[in-house]
Amino acid sequence: MDFSDKFYAKNAASARAWAETEPKKHEVRERKHSEPKMGICEKCKKEALVRPHRSRETDIKDGAASYGVVVHYYCEDCYPQSRRNTPTEPPMSAKQVKNLLRGAKKNLR
Repeated sequence: MDFSDKFYAKNAASARAWAETEPKKHEVRERKHSEPKMGICEKCKKEALVRPHRSRETDIKDGAASYGVVVHYYCEDCYPQSRRNTPTEPPMSAKQVKNLLRGAKKNLR
């Protein structure tokens, strides 16, 4: 038996094994907020009910940058608000728009 015969036999066996396995079905999970538990808040350092908050963190060391997901535990008062819940600024009045355009026109001269 030659080396190439062993190689072809191995490939054929691998192909048969892959053909027999069923592809994994993607299950859709329902996402929900995690339950708060007793712990110490990382921001205000008080003992209270805390929830985990996942955030991206970038670190630069020795000229190389690395990033990863870090979990911080915050109480209800310190927990970051989602952008959907933050109040938006009211629209500018006509007078504010006029003054803004006047300032931009002056800068163009």
